[in-house]
Amino acid sequence: MRIPRMTRIILVPDNEQGAREYNLSRRMALALIFLAMLLATALLVLLYSFVGRQSTLARMNNLERELESARVETATVQSMQRELAESRTLQEKLLRMLGVDEGAIPDSLGLMEDAAPGPPPSSLRALQQAAAQALPPEPGLWPAAGRVTKEFDKGNPVNGERPHQGIDIAGQPDTPILAVAPGVVSRAGKDEYLGNYVEIRHGLGYLTVYGHLARSAVAAGDAVQGGQVIAYMGKSGQATATHLHFEIWRNDEPVDPRRLLSGEPAPQ
Repeated sequence: MRIPRMTRIILVPDNEQGAREYNLSRRMALALIFLAMLLATALLVLLYSFVGRQSTLARMNNLERELESARVETATVQSMQRELAESRTLQEKLLRMLGVDEGAIPDSLGLMEDAAPGPPPSSLRALQQAAAQALPPEPGLWPAAGRVTKEFDKGNPVNGERPHQGIDIAGQPDTPILAVAPGVVSRAGKDEYLGNYVEIRHGLGYLTVYGHLARSAVAAGDAVQGGQVIAYMGKSGQATATHLHFEIWRNDEPVDPRRLLSGEPAPQ
């Protein structure tokens, strides 16, 4: 459509008095048309942005609801896991007090059916005394005299900080190393980092590790009591000074020994 060189616009009021007349050049008309198109484009952009924002808000609301649902499900699973762990702990405590080995439960039940009805009175009294004197399986003793020189640290892989999954206790060479709770030696040997070491299982998922030993006094399979000497302090493996590297694990997860051991190790 061709725009004329001049466009005349006449405005006549209802009373047909005081009519007004305007003349627009072609350039002015083009400018007004361009301005109208620009305003229309801006309105469309604003409308599109508003619709997109509403859609984004709707998606965010959906995601928040899904996240809340996932949190509820996670809390439920964690609660069930805690109840299961508590049940297992109670079962192991009962078995421990009765002197029953978990690994032998099926065979023991079969033997009980075929065995004579009940142990002799002396054996029964010994079993009752052992149950009454049974120590709690949780580690509760400091493994050596000396002073703590390095604490437990989870580390930060993002920042390149390596974890320290135990505590270091410095002392004199050949300082006795004690079992922190009753248990069974699962391993005793030599490691590239820990040097001479001893590993003890205590039940209820607990395991303790003693490293950088000068020498050990127990072997795999030995039953030990809390406070029993199991090794002597040294600086074997990757150690620059005489000390004990001591770790506590529960259900394959490292535990800060400070959570279970009170106070400080005995001074030398």
